[in-house]
Amino acid sequence: MVVTTVHRDSSPDEIRAWLIERVAYYLELPADNIDPDTELAQYGLDSVYSMSIIAEIEDQLQVKIDEMAAWKYPTINALVDYAENLISEPVHSAP
Repeated sequence: MVVTTVHRDSSPDEIRAWLIERVAYYLELPADNIDPDTELAQYGLDSVYSMSIIAEIEDQLQVKIDEMAAWKYPTINALVDYAENLISEPVHSAP
């Protein structure tokens, strides 16, 4: 499944497919070679690329991601779960 963009209403499977494609892009690997349960560090994804991916998640899903998320949630599936939790949180307006 090729997913070129995602948004807050995207399904977890769409977000996962998009994130696999983004990781594959940065690693210059075929998306089929990316296992969503393998730690990204095992692929050699460095901190610069990790922060780039976090920034892309923020831009696409319109959520604020913890800057340490790539280390706290080291797999694609863990990042998808984390992002889904952020999306499902109610938006609080300023008092």
